[in-house]
Amino acid sequence: MSEPKNSYGRLCTEMYEILHAQAPQEELDFYLSYARPGDAILEALCGSGRFFLPFFERGFDIQGMDASPDMLAKLRKKCPNAPAVCADIAAYTPDRAYDYIFISSGSVSLFTDLALCRRILAQLKSWLAPGGKLVFAVETVADRCPDDTDYREAVAVPMQGGHRIVLRTKNHYDPATQTQYSPGFYELYAGDDLLEREFMDFQTHLYRFGEMEAILAGLDFAAVCTYASFDKHPAVDDSSEMFLFECSL
Repeated sequence: MSEPKNSYGRLCTEMYEILHAQAPQEELDFYLSYARPGDAILEALCGSGRFFLPFFERGFDIQGMDASPDMLAKLRKKCPNAPAVCADIAAYTPDRAYDYIFISSGSVSLFTDLALCRRILAQLKSWLAPGGKLVFAVETVADRCPDDTDYREAVAVPMQGGHRIVLRTKNHYDPATQTQYSPGFYELYAGDDLLEREFMDFQTHLYRFGEMEAILAGLDFAAVCTYASFDKHPAVDDSSEMFLFECSL
């Protein structure tokens, strides 16, 4: 079990593509609402492109970035000329400024080291053009999974040729660090025969209301709005399962 934390491997990517082939329309509309014709746009952590592609297909000047070669291979299979790079967000330096940067699906919660998370958010701010916006989501304590005593079959998906992928996972929440640990095994089967197994050490930080706001306050954005829903209803407490942040220079 030596896979890097939150590393999306081949089997994980295959299952993700089956389960999340399209972006949820309400969430997609939320991110599209910030895009203006002529804007330079970056989707950081773009994955296999379920948000990236609708922007690209609408003619927006968008670039993508992700650290998973398997995810980006799926994106390029769907769109061979997709302008996307494989890079570690913490080490990447773009060659342009962006009017709009977004990170979808609560993926900022993958940065469980909050000092690293702050550095990455500061870095993203430095990539914005004057008047630019950074928009992202985090998962919250309201989205905590029940603890498991052992690995359990969480989901199984059929594939072409009679194969299937099974995810076995075991959730544990650490209230001291607000970290949700969800290690899992992705297993490829042909009938009852196990052909391949892939481990993923999946971890997320679950935020409380005001926690990310305190981080962003130290980054000196001109304005920060916190929403509890994709219709931009303001967040007021910990009851929503996702916080959405709109950060303006």
